[in-house]
Amino acid sequence: MRKGFTLIELMVVILIIGILAAIAIPKYVGITKKAQAARVVSDYQTILLAAKSCLAETGEYPPDRGPGSIPNELKPYLPDGFTFNLQSEMGFRYDWDNWVIDGRPKHSFTGIMYGISVTTSDMALISAIEEIYKGAFQYSLGRNYTFVIEFIPEDGEI
Repeated sequence: MRKGFTLIELMVVILIIGILAAIAIPKYVGITKKAQAARVVSDYQTILLAAKSCLAETGEYPPDRGPGSIPNELKPYLPDGFTFNLQSEMGFRYDWDNWVIDGRPKHSFTGIMYGISVTTSDMALISAIEEIYKGAFQYSLGRNYTFVIEFIPEDGEI
């Protein structure tokens, strides 16, 4: 009597493991993207609260900054260690958008006056954010998807 497994038995086991992996890996990736999206939405709420606090104290929103840069005027209202640049660890950056010039939006086709953008090329992350965030979140420019704080007023008057 021989001890061990036949080639057929080993192939069946490998096939079963492969099927289980094919089911589990996409679910794991989806869960990871939803966790990242929840972080982005939470960070957005933190930045929004800081921006509203800045507005309440100074009478204006901070000036526009590029992706990954926190406006100096916003720093006192954010938690210590808060960063806008998560490119290396999570694949995205935040961007404070103050697109108002002479009372009008700099990019009128977006309709956005103030917002917080997520700069990323990770469309799975954007889809996950759109699933969990029910507010104004839209494609704006380049690789930016913006949480809108303020649009052009409905009547077009500013």
